[in-house]
Amino acid sequence: MENSFAVSDIEDKGIIEDKLFQLESLLKPMGRVLIGYSGGVDSAMLAVAAYRVLGKNAICVTADSESYASGELERAKEITSKFDIPHKIIKTRELDNPEYAKNSPDRCYHCKSELFSHMTKIARDLDVNFILYGQNADDVGDFRPGAKAAEETGVRAPLAEVAMTKKDVRILAKRWGLSVWDRPAMACLSSRFPYGIMVTAKGLEQIDRAEAFLKTHIGYNQVRSRHHNDLARIEIPDSDISELLDSPSSRKMLVKAMEEIGYLYSTIDLRGFRSGSMNEALLRISEENHCSLQKHMQSIFQKNNFNSGCYEDRDQLLYLRLSDIDIRRLSEDKLRNQLVLDMEATKFRYIALDLDPLQK
Repeated sequence: MENSFAVSDIEDKGIIEDKLFQLESLLKPMGRVLIGYSGGVDSAMLAVAAYRVLGKNAICVTADSESYASGELERAKEITSKFDIPHKIIKTRELDNPEYAKNSPDRCYHCKSELFSHMTKIARDLDVNFILYGQNADDVGDFRPGAKAAEETGVRAPLAEVAMTKKDVRILAKRWGLSVWDRPAMACLSSRFPYGIMVTAKGLEQIDRAEAFLKTHIGYNQVRSRHHNDLARIEIPDSDISELLDSPSSRKMLVKAMEEIGYLYSTIDLRGFRSGSMNEALLRISEENHCSLQKHMQSIFQKNNFNSGCYEDRDQLLYLRLSDIDIRRLSEDKLRNQLVLDMEATKFRYIALDLDPLQK
C-alpha cells in the first residue's frame, strides 16, 4: 500500500530556522493562547511550537463531534499527553445547525463558526487574548470557507502568517518527534458527502465504519469513502487500484463489508485518490444531452472491447458496471488511464466502477 511522505534530510535549514524564529517571535508576546487542535499535523505542530515558547499558557481545544472519525480523539490526546500540553475537549453539535446539515459549499464555515464561538467563551473565562488555528501557507487561496469564519472572529493563523508551508510543518513535526509528521491530510467525515447531499448522523457512521474497514482490514493508508446515499465511492491511490481490480477475492470481501455497513453499491473511483475532490467542478449531463452520452459510451465500450457493461447517470457521477474479466483488465494502468481520458468528454467529474461484476 502507498504510504508515508518523504521528507528529505537535505533541506535549506536556514529557511526553516528563519521561519521557526519568526513563528516563535510571533507567539511569544501573545502570552496565553488557545489553539484549535484536531490532532492533524498542522495543529499538532502549532501546538508544540506554542508550548515550546509559552509552556502551560498554550492550551489546546478539540471539538468532539459526530464528524470526528473513530480513534481520532484518542490519537490527538496522545500528542498533548506526550508533551504535557493542557488540553480541553468540548462537545459540538454541528448537525443541529440546518445551515451545516444541508451541506452547501460553505459547510466548513458553519463548523468553524461553532468551534470558534465555543473557543471565544473559553478564552473569556481563562483570560486568553489570542485564539489560533493551524492553517498553513499552502492553504491560503484554496477554497477554505473556514478561513472566513476565522477572519470574522479574529482567530489567527500563525503558520500562514510566517509563510510556513505543509512541507515546513512536516519537517519540524518530524524533528520534534510528532507521530503525525508523515500522516496524510485528514478532513472531517462530513467532507465525504458531495455538496447538496444532506449530512446525517447515519451517513457519518457509515463513512466512519467504511474507512475504518478499508484502513484496518485492507491496509489502505490514503483513502476516502465518499457517501452518495446508497453508493460508496472509494478513492485510493492508483497503485492500490491496480491491485484491487486484479483481485476478485479482495473485491468480494470489500463489497460484502460495504453491504453490511449499509451500501447497495460499492465502487472505486477510477481517477484515484484526490484530497479535496469534492471541491472539483461538478458538471452534470443534462437530459437533452442523454443521446450524446449514450453514443459516447457505446463508442468507449466498443473501443475497449468490453464484453458487457452498463452505465448510469447518478447525478454527480457516472456509474459503471462491467464483467469480472473487464474489471481485471482495468488493473493495467495504461488501459485504465486511457478509459479515464475517454470519459472526460462525458463531463462527469467522478467515474465510479462497481466492484461487484456483472454476471453472465
